[in-house]
Amino acid sequence: MAINKDNDRVSYLVQKAEILAEIELFYLLPNQRRWKSWFPEVMHYHANINKTREKVKELISKGELNIKEFPKLKEDLLIKLNLQPVDEVSLRRLLEEIQKMQSNQ
Repeated sequence: MAINKDNDRVSYLVQKAEILAEIELFYLLPNQRRWKSWFPEVMHYHANINKTREKVKELISKGELNIKEFPKLKEDLLIKLNLQPVDEVSLRRLLEEIQKMQSNQ
């Protein structure tokens, strides 16, 4: 089984976070741990918009994009990627409309 390139990157970032946490916990003095210039609360990563859009579309098509986790964050992501948000209620309504149209014919 081949290891996916994306999994390598994710593993690298997870390992990096674990190492930073270990350094912060065991090798620094308490006053050094509070230095925001060394350990910011949030780390930002740059992502290619086209690759991100492709990956989100892939997750949606496979059904792996969980609607219930982080709904506001996911909604913002879909808006920034210019993708239509897909929710279960709208899909059910659309399915019902299609079934009504087919039954009327």
